[in-house]
Amino acid sequence: MGVPRVGGGPMTSAVAQEIAVVVGKAACPKGFVSAGGACGIKAGGKPDLALTLCPEGASAAGIFTTNLLRAAPVTISQAHLRASGGRARVVLINSGCANAATGPDGEHRAQAMVDAAAACAGCAREEVLIASTGLIGSTLPVDKIAHGAPALAERASSDGLMDFARAILTTDATTKTALARVEHEGRSFLVSGVAKGAGMIHPNMATMLAMVLTDAAVEPEPLDAMLRIGADRSFHRISVDGDTSTNDCVFALASGAAGEFPEALVREAMARVMRALAIQVVQDGEGARKLIHVRAHGAIDAAQALAVAQTVASSLLVRTAVAGGDPNWGRIIAAIGRADPRVDMVRLRVEAGGVVFYEHDAPTPDARAVLSRVVGGRDVVIDARLGLGDASDEFFSCDLTQEYVRINSEYST
Repeated sequence: MGVPRVGGGPMTSAVAQEIAVVVGKAACPKGFVSAGGACGIKAGGKPDLALTLCPEGASAAGIFTTNLLRAAPVTISQAHLRASGGRARVVLINSGCANAATGPDGEHRAQAMVDAAAACAGCAREEVLIASTGLIGSTLPVDKIAHGAPALAERASSDGLMDFARAILTTDATTKTALARVEHEGRSFLVSGVAKGAGMIHPNMATMLAMVLTDAAVEPEPLDAMLRIGADRSFHRISVDGDTSTNDCVFALASGAAGEFPEALVREAMARVMRALAIQVVQDGEGARKLIHVRAHGAIDAAQALAVAQTVASSLLVRTAVAGGDPNWGRIIAAIGRADPRVDMVRLRVEAGGVVFYEHDAPTPDARAVLSRVVGGRDVVIDARLGLGDASDEFFSCDLTQEYVRINSEYST
C-alpha cells in the first residue's frame, strides 16, 4: 500500500524520497523490547496483555479521547505524562476489558496495573503508561495482569512487537502494523507502529489504541508536536461509525538510541507510519468489505476541504450505496452540497476512480456506468474538485454493511 503525502506542511522532495513505509510488519526500534501473550482476561487463551519496555527511558507523548466519560487508564496515563515531563519506561496494555465507567474500584484496579508495570520495569510509577480496551463497565481482573506481566517482561525482545500487536485486538479481524526505516547521510533510524480498532472509530480519538516507537532522538515537547501533526493526517481523518469511545489513546515514544536526525524527517516518517495504521483500521472496520477514500481539491481553505471530504466519506447513504455497489451519484453530490455553504455547485467537478461523472451542475451521460465500475471494487476513490482555491484534504471510511449491524447488535451478549 502506498502512503502518499497529503497535508502536514511543506516538505522537500529530497526528504520525501528518503521515507518508504512497509505495511504489515513491525519491529522494535533500538532501545525497545516488546512482548504479548495471554493472562486469562479473554476466554480460550487468546492474547490479551501487551508490554513494551524501554530500559534506558524514552521521551513520551500521548493523545487521548475527548469523550467526557474517560476510562481510568486514560486519566492515569495523562497524569503520568505531566508528572514525568514526558518520559516513560514501560507501556502495558490489556484487551478484553475497558475498565471504563467502573468508578473508584476501576481507578484502584488501574493503579494496581501501574504497580505491576512499574515492578516489571524497575521504574517510578509516573514512568508507566497503561491502556485498556474491551467492554465498557466490566471489572478489570487486575490479579491476572499482575501475574502475567512479569512473564511478558522476562521474554520481551526486539522481535516481540508483532506479539504486542496481536494482544491488543478486540473485534479486529487482523493486526495493524507499519514501519519506516529511514536512511539519512549514512545513518538510519526506525519508526514502527501498531494499532487496534475496528468499531467506534471517528476523529478526535475513538475506540482505537496505537503506539508509535522510534529510536531517533526527540525531546518530549517536539515529540508531542509530531504526534499531534501525525494524528491530524491519520487517526483524525478516518471514521467507521461516527462514535468516539472512552479508552482511546495514541502513545509515541522515542528512545534516542539511533541519535539525532532532522526534525522534519522524523516528523514525516511518523506521520506516514500513522497514516498507514489509520488506513488499516478503516479497512478492518467491523463488517467492512470496501475502503472509501474521498479527496477534496481546490477548496477555499483547509476547513472547507476537510468538511467536504469528511461529509462524503461519513455519509450513511454514501456508505450503504457503496456496500451494495449502487451507482447512486446523487448521494455523493448531495453530501458535498451540505458540507459547506461556500461550495459552488456550478464549479464543482467530481470524479470516481479518476473519471469525471459530475460537472457543470449535472451528471455526465455515463455517470452511473462510471460510478458502477468504481463502487463495485474494493477501493473506492472519489475526488471532489471545488475550483475555489488551493486547499486540499482527504478522509477515509468504509462501506456500511449488514455485518456491522449484526456485530454491534449482539456485542455484549
